[in-house]
Amino acid sequence: MASTFAGLSIANRGLSASQIGLATTTNNMSNMNTTGYSRQVVNQIAIGPAAVYSTSYVGAGAEVTSVDRVRSFRLDQKYWAENSSLGEWEAKSGYLEELEEILGTSADDTTFNTTMDEFYSALEALSEDPSSSAARAEVLEAGSAVCAYLNDAAKRLTQLRNDVNSDVKTAVTEINSYAQQIADLNQRIGVATAAGASASELEDQRDALVDKLSELVDVEVIQNDNNTYTVTVGGATLVSGNKARELECYTIADGSSQDGLYGIRWADTGATFSAGDSGSLKAYLDLRDGTGTDGAYKGIPYYMGQLDEFAQTFAKAFNEGIYKDGSSYYGGHAGGYGADGTTGVRFFSYDGLSSDDLMASGADTDAVYANITAANISLTADVTEDVDKIAASSASGEEGNNENVDDLLSICKDSRMFNSGTPEDYYNSIIATLGTAASYASRQNNIQSAIVAYIDDSRSSVSGVSSDEETANLTKYQQAYEASAQMISTWNQIYATTINMVSSD
Repeated sequence: MASTFAGLSIANRGLSASQIGLATTTNNMSNMNTTGYSRQVVNQIAIGPAAVYSTSYVGAGAEVTSVDRVRSFRLDQKYWAENSSLGEWEAKSGYLEELEEILGTSADDTTFNTTMDEFYSALEALSEDPSSSAARAEVLEAGSAVCAYLNDAAKRLTQLRNDVNSDVKTAVTEINSYAQQIADLNQRIGVATAAGASASELEDQRDALVDKLSELVDVEVIQNDNNTYTVTVGGATLVSGNKARELECYTIADGSSQDGLYGIRWADTGATFSAGDSGSLKAYLDLRDGTGTDGAYKGIPYYMGQLDEFAQTFAKAFNEGIYKDGSSYYGGHAGGYGADGTTGVRFFSYDGLSSDDLMASGADTDAVYANITAANISLTADVTEDVDKIAASSASGEEGNNENVDDLLSICKDSRMFNSGTPEDYYNSIIATLGTAASYASRQNNIQSAIVAYIDDSRSSVSGVSSDEETANLTKYQQAYEASAQMISTWNQIYATTINMVSSD
């Protein structure tokens, strides 16, 4: 037999359940525009008779067992994986665009081609009038412009590499911050879960942090039984429970091409850190360190190396000459004669060294020109101080002789100077390689953006708050609340009447 006050108890439980439903719906609607917020739902069950031996045919009403957030961990994992790839291509696409600004975006619009054309024009003018001091001064200025162009391009590439290096350190700082915050939330979530309390908002905050972390590095996340996360990067644990490992940057000082740049290691063990297969940190390391050798990514060092090779090859060919074929030879600047009768003078050098100092810098010709880079290429002090030392003639004392300057023009236009052709062909091949890489990165960035947006939309369809749905829930719980309140009022009247009847007897 049911309790005398069973009806009032049932109505009271209904009132309480409706209140929780109204509060949950209100919370959902107020967080409709909160980034990372997951919709929460009320889990409600019907309470049966008090005991199996009870003769009551009526249950004991409704009970709210929990208020849970709606979230798909599978979709989160997919999002984190694709977001890491997006972070990589977004970073590469942006920096490759900057590289194109430095080196040019096509063979037609590069300052390099204009600079080289002006140099050739100056040589042609000198060929027409070898005895002209004005023509010699024009060659000097045009040659200086070639050096200045390469110097400036190398300087800007170096600065760009330094910028990427700074991004590496910033990324490491952010990773440490996110990892510690995730560990702190793990602890709070674990405590709340053990106490049977709701941790929905804390879990949302943690997932939002993993979203940010996944952009930086390729993360793997395991959800533990106590609702905490274990986060690994590159096969190594970053966060486990309430513990977060820390990364540290250190300055590399080993004399390699990375000397002076930041290395990354685990602070607790000193082991080298692996950024994984994707993420913006991997992109920064690829861009900063990629030499393009042995399958490595063609990053900034690759293009710096290409400019250095241009400077060395062009300077050597112009100074020393090249073969026309297997037997005949184009004499270089060193084989010609200046207006003052001097010979053996080089036109290009590095750091302003004179011809004698340049040739004393190596045991053989190749070793000499290996010292020249795009950053330090210059004209020799000889021609800078005296334009009469510019070797236009093929014989001493013949001011009107233009045979050597003609040879110099032929050298500049010879397709055998570089493996890929003339100086312009070589430089344009660099531009083509860069353009292909930039286009590919841009396409991948667009593809990944679309994939990430699609997965995020899928997450939102599961976890997002719908104003229409919550408005319907608000009406549903409001009506249930009013009905329960009416039932309480009705049962109060019934009990009052019953008590009065018993009292009157």
